[in-house]
Amino acid sequence: MNDTLNQWLDLCAAAPGMSGCGVRLPDGTSFSRTANVLFPQSFFEETMRHLGDSMPSIFAHGLAPRWLTWTFEQGQLRVAPHPDGMLLTLAVQPNSPAAQNLDLFTVEFLAMDLVR
Repeated sequence: MNDTLNQWLDLCAAAPGMSGCGVRLPDGTSFSRTANVLFPQSFFEETMRHLGDSMPSIFAHGLAPRWLTWTFEQGQLRVAPHPDGMLLTLAVQPNSPAAQNLDLFTVEFLAMDLVR
């Protein structure tokens, strides 16, 4: 994985209220960090896989969202496709600093030059 992306994921995971953050590569492999014992890494990785598998269907219907966000009682889940084909997934706790900075994290990711 790109060192810049690895460092960014470490910083992102350390944000108060960040339950999980990760990136799925175009080949299907993923890298993630989780910081919430109620949100184990195996569950987060499975969530990333399912979301990644659903994205081609969304794009096939002519939709090209900048990002998608789902809001739940336990927090928010954000997915953002990077121009390089990577897919960001963020899970944040409600009313937390991470939730307040969800757009900032996403914009930072989208602006990264991740060419390996």
